[in-house]
Amino acid sequence: MSDGEYREASRQQWSEAASSWARAAEEEETGASRAATVWMLEAAGLQPGERVLELACGAGRVGLQAAGWVGPEGMVLCTDFSEAMVGAVTERVERLGLSNVSTRVLDAEHVELGDEKPFDAVLCRFGYMLMADPLQALRESGRALRPGGRLVLGVWGPSEKNPWLSIILGAVISHLNAPPPQPGTPGPFSLCDLDHLKGLIEQAGLGGVEVAEVEAKQRYDSLAAWWDEVLEVSGPLTTMLNALPEEERAKVRGAALAEAEQFGDEDEAVFPASIVCAKAHKPV
Repeated sequence: MSDGEYREASRQQWSEAASSWARAAEEEETGASRAATVWMLEAAGLQPGERVLELACGAGRVGLQAAGWVGPEGMVLCTDFSEAMVGAVTERVERLGLSNVSTRVLDAEHVELGDEKPFDAVLCRFGYMLMADPLQALRESGRALRPGGRLVLGVWGPSEKNPWLSIILGAVISHLNAPPPQPGTPGPFSLCDLDHLKGLIEQAGLGGVEVAEVEAKQRYDSLAAWWDEVLEVSGPLTTMLNALPEEERAKVRGAALAEAEQFGDEDEAVFPASIVCAKAHKPV
């Protein structure tokens, strides 16, 4: 699959997940996602009146919270390459009456802002790892910043530290008898190595790079709820499973639930989770 074909397939898969993301955004954020957001917003050091660009915003969770930090004098632009995702965020922004938040369809690998003023901060949670060319996206992020502006991001840590997701992925790969992803292939764990991520950010021309691993817990009402909730918001993974006959999907689910029994039962499930977060700035 070429990079262009991957981008189009990814856009379609995440567009199909947009309604699920919109529903999830109505609930209080918990677990690893909340841990990543807290780290990112604190690291960004946002001030009243600043301009913030959120890339690959999904449901806009980070950007809408950033709006509270920059206040009515500031502004947040939430962007995603999926028109459906942007539409969902736009609806929520209008419903909440957030006058300092705007939305736009924008590809993080090709940030076209026209005459837009540069931004004080660029935020991207769980986005770069899924992009065909994360280095290009990081360069574009730097280009959108003013001199001294900050980039703050979060990606998933190693697969072995994120069994809440890797168990399902492993069950699918095992069932399909597929080889593991090649290094450099876009995916949830593609940027999990701290040194590799730091090097990419520096290669993109940003300085003062700091990288940290953040640990958290993913809690679900049961193992069955875990399976349902992960798949509800996992665009590419859900697409893979939906392509299988119902009997085969049941086998994958059974294998995943059996392996996940170490983390829970029919009453509760608690998985460890790991996020790799980073901050950097554009040289003055």
